[in-house]
Amino acid sequence: MLWQHAFLETRWRFLTGLVILSVSAAFVVIGYPQVAATAAGMAGTRDTLLGREIAEALEMTKRFDSYVWSQWFQRNGAQLGSLFAVIIGTGGLLSQSAAARLFTLSMPVSRLQLLAARAVAGLGQVLALTFVPALIIVLVSPVISKSFPLLDALAYALCAFAGCAVFFSLAFFLSTMFANVWSPVVLALCTGMALTVIGARLTDGRLSLLGMMHGGSYYSGQGLPWPMLLVSAGLSMALLYAGMRVIARKDF
Repeated sequence: MLWQHAFLETRWRFLTGLVILSVSAAFVVIGYPQVAATAAGMAGTRDTLLGREIAEALEMTKRFDSYVWSQWFQRNGAQLGSLFAVIIGTGGLLSQSAAARLFTLSMPVSRLQLLAARAVAGLGQVLALTFVPALIIVLVSPVISKSFPLLDALAYALCAFAGCAVFFSLAFFLSTMFANVWSPVVLALCTGMALTVIGARLTDGRLSLLGMMHGGSYYSGQGLPWPMLLVSAGLSMALLYAGMRVIARKDF
């Protein structure tokens, strides 16, 4: 019953995100021939910073795997995945009406069990949001006579899940502090923007949470970023546990 209650609470947010991410991933693959044909007729100059960025973007389109990584795992997929992870993580007891909260608290389980079930259900949904679009990329690629390695897709999806889990856990924790649903969303997204700025200033991309989330080290041939994966897992667990303790001590 706990699992069903936890899933039903966020099912529409999850299903909406799953459809949007899956369709977006498929369109990234299907749009490659057009993008490659357009890029072939363009030339980028490296005389300015903008010119170098354009030239690098054009270079990415020459290989299908580079294009998919830059367009999905580094950009669209990471951004959409983080957004829906935050949306799924918000809510909970504080945002419920008094009657709904009374019904939830009247169930013959502890508050820690209630929140643990919600946390595990939410992480399961985030897992699906990161791995299903990656598998769709692998399955849709033959439609345009291309292929994307399954192992690479799973590696990138693992990195994306670790990063999205942090954003989910942050929203989960903030939802135990604010009754307003939108406050955790805004604060979590602001944190994401701050991490983007900090990551851009780091000389070592392996120390960046977003760099880990994008799978940059794996793409560059340096393997999975295990240290940051472990740090992300630890940070997620710490945020989830802190949120559970806050609710356990509240006087409703």
